[in-house]
Amino acid sequence: MRPVDKGNPPNVYANWGDARNDLGDKLDWCCSYCEMKVTNMLEVEHVVPRSHGGAPLDWENFLISCKYCNTVKGNRNTSRIGYLWPDRDNCDLAFVYSEQHTMQPAATSVQANAQATIDLMGLDRKPGGLNAPTDADSRWIFRLQAWLIAKSSLRNWHINPTQAMAEQIALTAYGHGFYSIWVTVFSGIEPVIVAIRKEYKSTYFQVDTNGHRTQRPNGII
Repeated sequence: MRPVDKGNPPNVYANWGDARNDLGDKLDWCCSYCEMKVTNMLEVEHVVPRSHGGAPLDWENFLISCKYCNTVKGNRNTSRIGYLWPDRDNCDLAFVYSEQHTMQPAATSVQANAQATIDLMGLDRKPGGLNAPTDADSRWIFRLQAWLIAKSSLRNWHINPTQAMAEQIALTAYGHGFYSIWVTVFSGIEPVIVAIRKEYKSTYFQVDTNGHRTQRPNGII
């Protein structure tokens, strides 16, 4: 799950739906949870549901979501407590991705929170898995497509490991979504990782003077 910085609210909203395009622009038109690219039917997601007292028009309570993540999440969480959130936590440190097992909690101190987050949005759903998707839930299809395209791009990189190729791969990664899959496939190949991170302009990535990741303010990782 990509950590994001959505910045300050660019407008004041009379209706939460009015924030859709601002959020899409700020957050790269990707679902904040599953990372699927969504340029149509993107939904304004209330992190804390309105039915549990979540502020309906507060930028701080907004993320963007695909239809599937928003539907599965619904109003099942009563607060932010107990979960990980891409606008507050270094979520990329808390999850691991693989072609076989989709998304799993990493071995960290927040492993229970990571699993709760996966369960809340149904992020591990795939045919034949413990949690099978509904017929309407196509997230697993596009996730698998991203894996295959990323692996093909990796082969191209090994043939032509140039800065121009890194930038082209980053453009492809941006166009297909699923940021975490791309950085997993290209793990250890710094020119490509840096290019992908740069293309996804809202990605939050901060390190200290020793190059170690720093815990985010108000976050738990």
